[in-house]
Amino acid sequence: MFSGFAVYLGNKIVFMLRDNVKSPQDNGVWLVLSETVDPADKRLKIDFPSLRKIKLLGGVIAHWLLIPSDCPTFEEEALHACDLILQHDSRIGRVPKSRR
Repeated sequence: MFSGFAVYLGNKIVFMLRDNVKSPQDNGVWLVLSETVDPADKRLKIDFPSLRKIKLLGGVIAHWLLIPSDCPTFEEEALHACDLILQHDSRIGRVPKSRR
């Protein structure tokens, strides 16, 4: 999947880990927002200051956002995302739609 590894909690995809040498601009943690969260919600920037759109997706999939691996606060933000996921934060994760 886009040269990365998807991470699930139960049946929900919560994020994807990506480290691609050929196109590193979108390397990092691809955070998957739930259906109830507006990706433009300014409160997300409080938890994840470096959060941005994923260039590779061209804005088509807006509920996936990137914590870039080259930002100075990457480890702190990635660990914070993990903490929120373990606390079942309702803003993170969604059940993928069937491809049938």
